[in-house]
Amino acid sequence: MILALLFYPMRYFNISLILLLFSFQVHGVTLKTEFQLGEKQQPTLDRLLPDVASRLTFNEENTKLIAHQMDGNIVEWDMHTFQKRLICTVEEDQWSTYSPRLNYLLIPKADGIAVIDVANRKEIQLVKNKYEIRGPYESGCYSPDAGRLVALTKGDNEFEAWRFSIIGIATGIKSLTIKPGIKTTKILDYKTQLPVRNGIAIAEGNSYLATAEGTYRDGEGHRTIIEIWSELQDKPYRVFDTGEVLGVWNLVFSDYGMMLAVDTQLNGKSGIRVWEIRTGRQVLNKSGFEAYWVRALAFAPNKQKLSSNDRTENLRMKGYLHIDYLASGDEKGNLRVWGIPYHTSKILDTKSVIWETYPTGIQTLAFSPNGNYLAVALWDTTIQILRWNSNE
Repeated sequence: MILALLFYPMRYFNISLILLLFSFQVHGVTLKTEFQLGEKQQPTLDRLLPDVASRLTFNEENTKLIAHQMDGNIVEWDMHTFQKRLICTVEEDQWSTYSPRLNYLLIPKADGIAVIDVANRKEIQLVKNKYEIRGPYESGCYSPDAGRLVALTKGDNEFEAWRFSIIGIATGIKSLTIKPGIKTTKILDYKTQLPVRNGIAIAEGNSYLATAEGTYRDGEGHRTIIEIWSELQDKPYRVFDTGEVLGVWNLVFSDYGMMLAVDTQLNGKSGIRVWEIRTGRQVLNKSGFEAYWVRALAFAPNKQKLSSNDRTENLRMKGYLHIDYLASGDEKGNLRVWGIPYHTSKILDTKSVIWETYPTGIQTLAFSPNGNYLAVALWDTTIQILRWNSNE
């Protein structure tokens, strides 16, 4: 089946991998274990434990970590007190998406969606503008910057793009009270080549949207493609054909939407691919990993910020170089960091600059917005917080 988000039996769990990660430095990148969230539990062989985090996102202040657990509980970890509180609960197989800028959580409902204010755990009223959001939706995502753009899909051959605008709603009879609300405006219905079954993502600045699509047909096998869309264009900007891979687990943009990374699965072995959006060239293609799935991918924030003038043709001719770092985690506990050089006029080699192994599988990863921390969610239900530093 093409759905990469289905749970696969943990027969690939390898308890013999007992090398713990404490501190290491390679090629200007330093990772050091700072602390641990949660108490270690013994993983089982048949399914993931309820408290394993399937999705992680830091808040904008880098002080809280939002974790969507396998049991459907969505919790907030305090990075100072190491305590967690329950925000809300969804069904085990449902999705969620979090906006760090707004501190809002978007979750599915049977008839649409709900937006939760994480600070007070209250639902925010949605005000429709001509069109109404009608579910159920199989997947969705917030845009990274202030959550102004939301993409939703029902898993068929299309997805919806919505503009969310924060407004004040007057309430009360005797005394006027203003509470926050969200006006929802539909932008476009996008028609895709294949069913959107493997994920959807929005780049920073709303510059691009990406859909991971797939089918399976007898005699043809699996087919998985990635389509890249500009916000207001009804035809894809680029199409990346991954070939006959089973599907993808992750679909992630780098800063500024310059690159897109996915994991792959073919013949029982996993891999990673990264494309440069502007040119369409593939800058990383690794396959044949022993782990069945690479379950986690995350780009490190690029501290070498670009201005709009940095994208001029003059700078491209001079040549501009920086290194994007992509962290990956798989079912065998391998944590890798890939250094991907971005050069405006040359093709440079991508290298794995770090490779360490945990004694249990890695389910998801997240970098803090300031680039100081990398959170690693393990199958033993702990979240390891690593101090990240890059001198590149």
